Amino acid sequence: MCSRGGSDARTSRRKRPGTDAAGMPGARTRGNADKALVMAFIGELMAAGHAELQMRDNGEAEVRFASGEIYLLTETTILRLA
Repeated sequence: MCSRGGSDARTSRRKRPGTDAAGMPGARTRGNADKALVMAFIGELMAAGHAELQMRDNGEAEVRFASGEIYLLTETTILRLA
């Protein structure tokens, strides 16, 4: 699937230290089925080139979607930043 800009959005994805093969912080979802499901879905969006995950220094994750939305994933909350 192509991005709206016509170029391959997958080339802009970056894998961060401390993430698994899909770029997701897997260790933080163990024991929480709901959180694991959300993170798996975000991983699918990343694999399709629709989102990019960036880990912050404080352990929180920031998800940036190709459409412009930015979300902050904390331990118990998902907050839309933009």
